[in-house]
Amino acid sequence: MRTLRVRAQTRRGSSGWKPVERGYAMRYSRHLVSLRTFGLAFAVVLTPAFMQIEPDCGGDSSLAVLEFRPFNVSRTLENVIDFDSQERVYEVELGEQSHQAMVVAEATDPTAELAIQCYVGDDFIAGHPMDPTRTWTVIDLPSGDSTVMVFVRPPDGAEGKYTIHIKRSLTP
Repeated sequence: MRTLRVRAQTRRGSSGWKPVERGYAMRYSRHLVSLRTFGLAFAVVLTPAFMQIEPDCGGDSSLAVLEFRPFNVSRTLENVIDFDSQERVYEVELGEQSHQAMVVAEATDPTAELAIQCYVGDDFIAGHPMDPTRTWTVIDLPSGDSTVMVFVRPPDGAEGKYTIHIKRSLTP
């Protein structure tokens, strides 16, 4: 009597011969691969749409607070600008006796760094970063007309700048 041996259909894989999947399991795995492919394609197509809906990820380079308080003869500090976060340039008229001023600045983005710089014309006079633990700093004002710039540098965005033009007058 002769015995017939039926050999299962196999395919060559990286670890040797393996049986070929047949029936339900094979159909299920093909559908699973199709679903994964469809899900990936759907995510790739929708990513730009979701990126447009998200708020600006570049960091906010605006200020929430900006005050300019020059020291006068009696050493009182009064704010001399009317701050609006959308307005980036301010004009201030001071007497010649004011040689220092307190700049109060607070960024809208709490992770942003602030720096103050002082110019006479196009010449850089002095500048320094603001201490992150305080919202104010004192700067020396040169005699004559000058410009004070407040720079806002968010960690992952474009730098913002606020400018205070100081015009000196003979009367306070």
